[in-house]
Formats: sequence, C-alpha cells, structure tokens
Amino acid sequence: MKKEKFSLFTFLRKGLCTLLALWVLLAAPTGWLYDLWAGEGSGQGQRPDDSVSLLRRQEEVEAFFLSGTPATVSGGQRVACPLARLRDPGQAGIHHRNGPGRGSVYVSEYIAADYPLSPWARAVQSVVGGFYNRYYLLELDDGTYLCTYFDDYLTLMGGKYPAGTVRHTTTEERRMLERMAEDYEVDTVYVLDMYRHGKVNWMPDLALRLAVLAVGGFAVMTVGGRRQKGKPAEKD
Repeated sequence: MKKEKFSLFTFLRKGLCTLLALWVLLAAPTGWLYDLWAGEGSGQGQRPDDSVSLLRRQEEVEAFFLSGTPATVSGGQRVACPLARLRDPGQAGIHHRNGPGRGSVYVSEYIAADYPLSPWARAVQSVVGGFYNRYYLLELDDGTYLCTYFDDYLTLMGGKYPAGTVRHTTTEERRMLERMAEDYEVDTVYVLDMYRHGKVNWMPDLALRLAVLAVGGFAVMTVGGRRQKGKPAEKD
C-alpha cells in the first residue's frame, strides 16, 4: 500500500503559493499600469513638464493653494504617515456578498494607525497596499515638511514625483498631521495631492488581479503536473 510521505518542499511550496496569491490579490502595485497613459504635463498625477513649479519652502504652500498653481517637490527625506486612503473612494462602504456564506463587508475609506507608526502597522498598510495609498511627509529645502499624497508604488520605482495641486486637508488628514506635528515642522492645513484621482476603478482592478492569479495558478499546476509525471513510480 502506498504511503503518503510528508514533504517539507511541498509544504513550503504551498505556503509560498498562498503568500503569492495574497500578494497578487491585496498588495501588488498596479498603479504603474494605469500611469503608462498619463503622459507628461501639468495635470495632477502626470509626469511634470517645465511648466510645473517646484515647491521648496513651507512659506510658499499657501500661495500655491490660493493660485492653484501645479506643483511638485524634489526628493528630500520621506517619512511614512500612519494613514492610508483608498485609491478608489467608490470602494468605501458596505459590500453585500451573495450566495453561500452570504454576508456583508465594510470597507473604510481610510486606515488609521497609531503614531509613531509601528512595524506591525506598517506591515498591515503594506498588505493592503494594492487598494490603499499611504501618506508621506516630504522634507522641503528649508528643512520643514509637507504632507503629500501620491500613488506610492513610486516609492518602489524611484524617479520624480508627479505634478499635483495644494488643497486643504480632510478631517482624517488633519488629525493625523496634528499628531505628527509634535515631531515634525509640518503645516496641518494643506496637503500636496499628486494622485490622479479616477484612474483606478476597484472592480476592474480586482478582476485584473484575479486574472493574473488564475494564469499564475494554471502555470504552477501545469509545471507541477509535468514534474509529477516525470517521477518514477513508487513501489508498495
């Protein structure tokens, strides 16, 4: 009688496949894909052209807000904030699940963590990073900081920050900045928003993730099946 033996390799492979599936569904950065057609210019979220001004000092922030002048920032020190926001705010709210195991799931527009940001909270934000963007404080030339919001896949790929506009902070953003203002010289009233709102619709984005997962799962099963067929038959 054939006995099934425990295989550490098989266990690790299944665990790795599970982690990969969760990464594809929840955390894989797809924002770069939608930015391929963003182009260059002064529009919010575009690659900045020569008409986009560089915001250098905190004293300039209010003037940029009042004039609505497109702005970007240079690459100073970057500090992760204990707040993340949905890439597509339309995903926020209660979602009902039909069929077996029916129920409802509430999706919050913001995910707030304690400050200072703990390694665990940072990991949680990263796990859902496919649907949420984290806020960052960026250091200006005068040593002060400015709250910014952009598609944070850019922190992985480097390069210049996109064009954006200065706007007033929301209630959640202001609460977060009031806590961080104890350690950083940051204006709690304004945020430089460099995210191209509307570029992501969460439903097609989720469908894309499921399609990638299905193709990857089929490839793994195909390779695994061929390897199993190539093994010599075990004797009873």
